[in-house]
Parts: sequence; structure tokens; C-alpha cells
Amino acid sequence: MKKRSAIICATVCALGLTACGSDLGERMTTAALNTVIGMGTVFVVLIIIIGVISLFKFIPALQDRLAKKKAEEAQAESGETALETVSAQEDAEPTDDLELVAVIAAAIAASEGAASADGFVVRSIRKANRVRRA
Repeated sequence: MKKRSAIICATVCALGLTACGSDLGERMTTAALNTVIGMGTVFVVLIIIIGVISLFKFIPALQDRLAKKKAEEAQAESGETALETVSAQEDAEPTDDLELVAVIAAAIAASEGAASADGFVVRSIRKANRVRRA
């Protein structure tokens, strides 16, 4: 075991990665240099992160500008198609909601087993937000 650790120490010393065989002063100098380099690296990265985070306040302004450009483009395109939409709406027949109410009332009467839907009153129709799982 001592032989193996001596070989490792000699290899590391030969590569200049540490000061194994030197006196205490040289080892402390190497340790201090390693500490300064490590702490310097950490602080440089932290400063970069602070800079990136400080730029986040400009992101909403950029998004607003892009949204305004897209809205202006869409408005320009919709100006051309607005006349077509108005004419298409005039041509379409309005649907009768009473027919829809009658169909729903008949379905409720059928599910209840009643012969007619005379006693039922439909007060409102709204979509149920249910997720169907298979």
C-alpha cells in the first residue's frame, strides 16, 4: 500500500499538480493558489449569473414589442377579410335556440322516464368541464 501511494505521489509531483516532496512553505503557497483560483472561478460565474438575471427585466418589453408587431400585421390582414366576414355573417341563417332547448328537454325527459317534458324548465345551458378517461 505504501508503495502504491508513493508511486501516485511521485506521478502527481512529476506532472506538477501538487507539491508532494517540497517543504511546508511551497505546499502552503500551492494550496493558497488553488484556493484563490477556485474562489475566483466561483465569483466570476456568480457575476455572470447576476448579469443574466439582471437582463430578465428587459424580456417583457421585448415580448410586448413582438406582440404589437404581430397584432399590427394581423390587423392589417384582418382589415381585408373583415368585409368578407361581414358578408358571410349576413348570408348565414340565425340558429333557433328554442330547438336546442327542446332537444335537451326531451333528452332529460327520456332519461327520467317521463312521458313528456311539460314539467321541465331549462334555465341555463353551460358546458361541463369533465375529462373523460377511457
